[in-house]
Amino acid sequence: MSTTPSPRPRPSDARRQRRKGKSARTITGITRPVARDAAPATLAGRMRHYLPYALIPNLALVLGTIALCFAAILISGWSLTYFPGAVGETWFALHGVPLRIDGVTLSAMPLLPVVGVAAIVSTQVRKATAGRVSVLDLITLLGLVLGMALVVSAIALFMVYDASHVYAVSAPPVVAALLKPLIVHLVGFVVGVRRVVWQALAKRSGVPTGAVDAAAAAARLVLRLLAAAGVVYVVALAFGHGRIAELVSQFPQLGFGGAVALVCLSLLYLPNAVIAQLTVLLGGSFDYAGTSVSLFATSNVAYPPLPLFAAVPAAMPGWAPVLLVVPAAVLAHAFVVKPAGLVDVAATATWAALLGALLGIYASGAAGAYGLVGADPFALASSLFLWVALTGALVRGVAVVRQRASAYSGS
Repeated sequence: MSTTPSPRPRPSDARRQRRKGKSARTITGITRPVARDAAPATLAGRMRHYLPYALIPNLALVLGTIALCFAAILISGWSLTYFPGAVGETWFALHGVPLRIDGVTLSAMPLLPVVGVAAIVSTQVRKATAGRVSVLDLITLLGLVLGMALVVSAIALFMVYDASHVYAVSAPPVVAALLKPLIVHLVGFVVGVRRVVWQALAKRSGVPTGAVDAAAAAARLVLRLLAAAGVVYVVALAFGHGRIAELVSQFPQLGFGGAVALVCLSLLYLPNAVIAQLTVLLGGSFDYAGTSVSLFATSNVAYPPLPLFAAVPAAMPGWAPVLLVVPAAVLAHAFVVKPAGLVDVAATATWAALLGALLGIYASGAAGAYGLVGADPFALASSLFLWVALTGALVRGVAVVRQRASAYSGS
């Protein structure tokens, strides 16, 4: 056996091996392939590459809607002629589009399905943009995501319109039927694209990258405020548990199936209740049945027959305004942990106001004879802007004063 060492591969040989898709480094005798950049270079290639990521969310929603409607019709013993209209109405309900059934308009739609749809779209967009992407890739993916939503919404609108000639349903307004699903899928796209990609796009287009950081900070602040509002709401609901039986008693023949449906409906509307609670904590009001509820006053009127309204007290206690400390503490803690300059505070407050307006639009609306139910979107947006801006400026001012005092004492 020869003892002559094997010659080392030349650099040109290593490069040739990498071109063939093989790596020169082996671990336990297994040759690992080098990841190739499979980014498509043509429009047709991009369409083929990103089409599945845009198709999967809509296909899952459509198939789920079809299965749900078909099961509901079979269990209820209704005629299958209801099926097309039911599928169209369910698609719109998943995206917060107003429904009109038997002359009653319901635009205060449950927000949990809307959040779920945005999360599904966001997950697929995150997978599609996990690697290196170009501006053309993002434009193609965005066009596919919005185009799919627009096509399915147009089909659903036609289905409901066709069913309105036979059954007591009416097609929703065309603008709302097409625009609201687009907004939901657009939000999913924005959330799904990684933050570093948005920063690169901002730098490329000449927009300060601080705007992207401010948007992310505003989203975190709003989520923390919603979490705090959710805790307060659950506590209020626990104290008002006695009123749950009164509200449920408005359904004399509820039955087991009806009770399950009522619980599911309450869960679907839970995000709406949390947003209404946040509005109240910020000093605003929650409107329903022609009256309003705030930390300073409430009106004792008939509640809508939903157990979630058991959290509304018959009379607001005198200590209720103390709850204004909750959003103040949440915001102050956030700005103390991560200090921000006045420009960043203003940008964060602006983004928070935009998020508040979006939440208010989707979480409130008309509910038949009860009129407007929910928080005023403009009031919620204004409250968020003022609270974030004033708290951030106050924390910044205190930090500057302490720094100057420390510097003065040190000198």
